[in-house]
Amino acid sequence: MTKPRIGIIGGGLTGLTAAYQLAKEDVDVVLFEASDRLGGLAAGYELAGYRMEQAYHFLYKTDEFILAMVDELGLNDKLTYHKSSVSTYYGDRLYPMESPIDLIRFTPISFIDRIRAGLTVLWLQRERNWRKLSKITALEWLRKYAGRAVTDVIWEPLLRGKFDRYYDKVTMSWLWGRVLQRVDSRDSKLGGEALGYFDGGFKTVIDALEAPVRAAGTDVRFNSFIDKIHHDETSGKVVVTMRGGEEQAFDRVLTTVPSNVLAKMIADYESTDPTYFQKIRSVDYLDAAVLSFCTPQKITDYYWHNINTPNSPFVVFLSFTALIGTEDFDGNHIYYIGDYVPPEHKYMSMPEEELKALWYAELKKMFPDFDPGLIIDAGLFRMRNAQHIVDIGFEENKLVPHETPCPGVFMCNFSQIYPMDRGTNYAIRDGNRMANMLLDSLASGTTKVSTPTVPPLTMPASGRKPAPETLAVNTSK
Repeated sequence: MTKPRIGIIGGGLTGLTAAYQLAKEDVDVVLFEASDRLGGLAAGYELAGYRMEQAYHFLYKTDEFILAMVDELGLNDKLTYHKSSVSTYYGDRLYPMESPIDLIRFTPISFIDRIRAGLTVLWLQRERNWRKLSKITALEWLRKYAGRAVTDVIWEPLLRGKFDRYYDKVTMSWLWGRVLQRVDSRDSKLGGEALGYFDGGFKTVIDALEAPVRAAGTDVRFNSFIDKIHHDETSGKVVVTMRGGEEQAFDRVLTTVPSNVLAKMIADYESTDPTYFQKIRSVDYLDAAVLSFCTPQKITDYYWHNINTPNSPFVVFLSFTALIGTEDFDGNHIYYIGDYVPPEHKYMSMPEEELKALWYAELKKMFPDFDPGLIIDAGLFRMRNAQHIVDIGFEENKLVPHETPCPGVFMCNFSQIYPMDRGTNYAIRDGNRMANMLLDSLASGTTKVSTPTVPPLTMPASGRKPAPETLAVNTSK
């Protein structure tokens, strides 16, 4: 008998994980990736000869799905947890934000407001009913409970930096998820938040997934752009049309592309389910611009810097080597600068050297001793559809099941990770789920399978009370 044939569009961690699981089965798989490498937002590259990610990544201790995969791949000895260090830059000054004492010393707001800020975050740590927080925006909730002064100084600049023109649209459930992730990743032995990183970077995981995928005969196609997908009623196959006209026929197809991209690929099926298309087209996305650079110069003692200064040209600055050390980098230091912007923003098209100069100049204002002339190497990456917007009514009005109106075609992207935010942990989870869904669909002989729109949320079972936390939530991951 002819083996079933499955096409996967998108070589990020969701598509790659699905391919990895399917490689264990008696199916033929073709994996299409538009870029020249696998990994999506976690894809690696060489910076001054060192393996790094195009965009900064780390693991929380509660990232159970990727940790299970790490165990399966035999990579536990490659993963190390490090104590994070966080600061807030406000009013031309850097404030540590690692403990309740640091919050008490945060003088830009009054003492009473500092107490109120701490109590607000403590309450969020204990809250487990996220649905009630999906009916109110983060800005509105924070102004009501944390107060206007706390919101104006601490929270609103982060929301504006992370979500640009959508800063007042994002639900409180999104921010709750970020607070919960961070608190549950605290480690008493390390004395604070613990973040995991791999020897050799996240490419260590990507390579370990890719090797068995290729060994199983999977056809991995880079620089592959898909123009159209349709279902051939005569043959029952799903036909994928590539840019240039080449066609490939499959029994099932999984797409991991952004919702607005999928809408174009299967546009011929809009009349069969207009509501589905209305929902996926209404998901708003922001792009990301990320700069990493290597220098022998130590600029800061902190890993994460939330930039709360109004009109800053970037939202976050981090010292990667302040987290994991400089030993693997010959004593050099690795830094990242990042910002989220609308698709039409100048950052997505301005000359690379111009953007670098703009960001270096701002960094020098923060750290007067910083010398751009000492930089050994730098890499700038501009990523489309890097962050979706979770606004009020998202679940009801924008969340869709994985089955699409085009028979035999399934969609799974990070806009369907709800109520939690996108990340490597849930990408692995969904890759596993989609592989099972595709196999179930093949076994049943139907292009439809019964699945919930929102998968059950697995809450960390720490068995302990949350410790008091500061306000420095890593909103930009």
